[in-house]
Amino acid sequence: MVLGYDDVELLGISITPADTLAEGAVPATRKLLDLAGRSDVTVAEGTLEGPNPFPFEWRLECLRVNDLPILNRRGEPMAPLSDRTGQEFLAEVALAAAASTTLLMTGPLTNLAWALDRHPDLEERIDELIWMGGALQVEGNVEQPGHDGSAEWNVYWDPPAARRVFDSSIPITMFPLDATNKVPVTGEFRRALAGQYEYERSAAAGTIWALTAGWDLATGLPYFCWDTLATSYLAAPELCTFDEVRVELIADGPSQGRTKPSEGGRPVKAAVDVDVDGFYAHALEALRR
Repeated sequence: MVLGYDDVELLGISITPADTLAEGAVPATRKLLDLAGRSDVTVAEGTLEGPNPFPFEWRLECLRVNDLPILNRRGEPMAPLSDRTGQEFLAEVALAAAASTTLLMTGPLTNLAWALDRHPDLEERIDELIWMGGALQVEGNVEQPGHDGSAEWNVYWDPPAARRVFDSSIPITMFPLDATNKVPVTGEFRRALAGQYEYERSAAAGTIWALTAGWDLATGLPYFCWDTLATSYLAAPELCTFDEVRVELIADGPSQGRTKPSEGGRPVKAAVDVDVDGFYAHALEALRR
């Protein structure tokens, strides 16, 4: 979807090995760039691990994506792989940019926390952090022994890193489960993508989302357009309604990773509602470009 936004200059992609494995995610990302005609965009592999690993069976999905025929018709990927780690690459690209940059982060905040600790000047170079993470007024999606279920996985994977970013002055636009729970990956949406299969990015997205069929039966958890909703904000911020919320982040204990409204918390711009029909229409249109 980012590659379909004419007004967005994509400077690079930094991968965090959280709900994925680098050996699948890195080549799959490069192949997606090639498919979209953007082999000029550099990909970097993050090497940092969070204290609370995602379930391994979830992380394996990227290996299946990497082997999909739609991504393997062009041979070896051409989009460049940085010789820097993902966390180093993030800092270097943002610091070298001609203007302040926007970070779209659809995973844990580990790479950014690392970069902020080592590059104090980075904080003032980031215009906005758009982040899919957290749960404010709804239950979390973490079901792990010893945890109370109040956290969302992108926070829970590395709560101290999220706390580090929340302690910064970077403006945060947050897409918590409160909003993303309203846009599930439905069979109707998957079939609509099949109806525009002649567009390569629709074919790739539809094929990847087909892997989510039956996810709820296997895991007990519905599959949602978590990252897609956050991404849509780059081009269509009017699709969501936002509130200014002060958020407290709990970094340890049975609620570690929880993000809750609190008068003493740090201010964030949080998505709270979605134009559901408008969102699906926007996603389909973006993937036809």
